[in-house]
Amino acid sequence: MSEELKRNDVLSAGPDDGDWDDVVRRAKGARRQRSLYLLVALVGLIVVGVASAYALGHPVVDFSSAEPGSQKVIDDAGSMEVGAPPGMAPGVIPEQARKIPGLFVDGKPYQLWVTPTKSGGFCTNHECIPDRSTLNGRVYVGMTGNQSFTGVSQIGGAFVDPNGDRLELSYADGTTAEIPFVWVTAPIDAGFYVFDIPKEHQVAAARPTKVTLLDSKGKELIRGEVADLSREFANMPVEHSLPGFPHLEVPPDAIWSKRRQLFDLRADNGSRIGLWVSPSSYGGTCVWSSHGMSGCDPRDRRARLAYKVPPLDLQISEGADFAGGPEYVTLGNQVGAGVERVEARFEDGDIAELYPRETYLVWPIPSRHDALGHRLNELVGYDAAGRVIARQHVKTDTPAIYPCKKLKDYGYNTHLCP
Repeated sequence: MSEELKRNDVLSAGPDDGDWDDVVRRAKGARRQRSLYLLVALVGLIVVGVASAYALGHPVVDFSSAEPGSQKVIDDAGSMEVGAPPGMAPGVIPEQARKIPGLFVDGKPYQLWVTPTKSGGFCTNHECIPDRSTLNGRVYVGMTGNQSFTGVSQIGGAFVDPNGDRLELSYADGTTAEIPFVWVTAPIDAGFYVFDIPKEHQVAAARPTKVTLLDSKGKELIRGEVADLSREFANMPVEHSLPGFPHLEVPPDAIWSKRRQLFDLRADNGSRIGLWVSPSSYGGTCVWSSHGMSGCDPRDRRARLAYKVPPLDLQISEGADFAGGPEYVTLGNQVGAGVERVEARFEDGDIAELYPRETYLVWPIPSRHDALGHRLNELVGYDAAGRVIARQHVKTDTPAIYPCKKLKDYGYNTHLCP
């Protein structure tokens, strides 16, 4: 299923280095229900500023002599490391966070903090680029959407080509603007920029389209594309309400009047768990649930026919977060064709039999399995003849997934359910 963009998501066209919103969310213990306003923080940049030497028309900041980060900045960087899901820690070196001067927004210094990673990349507050090679041949462009959901209000990002002399922003109406940037020396060796988009360019006809890095002779070196957020905003989920359920985020292509409810269950805390399907406006299928699942088949018919759902790729999702962890967790997603029954196996030997409906499955995991030593650790898929056709290992030690009575101190002022 193709995921729909939500109004409260940070929008990014950067390299696919993992779900850093999720890393930061778990590290901070933030609530799952965020603000609906899109006053989102600029992806790929951090907070603060001052000036250094100038070369080639832009500031060059000596990283080694830049102002060290405060304890709060160090904790913010470290939380991304210790609070990251397994395999997603960026390798950040928190104690080496530095304040980078030279950027301005509305005539005021823009606060930027940069922290190196062990693999030669760098992190900011909302985005990490652990491996700098992911920026080879391109300018990274992060974006902030405006409150009216019509376009981009601010862009910012980074590049690693040392030959750049100017950054140029192109608009859809043929006009251009120059973007100031700062270059940060080793071990960062990267340029950073931030730029407010004028109101007249926050509409589709005159929107920003690309950021181009030029050398001193005006020759194009690399570029980064700016996504058309007006199209993305048009695909945002639509809120609907049904008695007994929280607000539902329904794909805009779903035909609400033709919905069918496949599951209506209760979590141990009394929360009602539902899952619905409906035809899409273009002939596919849409699905949504009360705990956050929302998406539709690909629009292109050939893509729909070619897309193969993995036999087992079920996900554990948190429900009704409180500070530090959720009140309950659910298991759900779509299963592959031929999977008629799923066994949920737990660390303590308990087994539950689950039955998908029209290839979809949702199930609130009983609270007796919240504690370590009792958690879900394996899923087994069976066909109609009772043969095992798929297995899925489930990690049991990912922090901030299951509820707990006592938070664990992971360091860097990060306290999470273990």
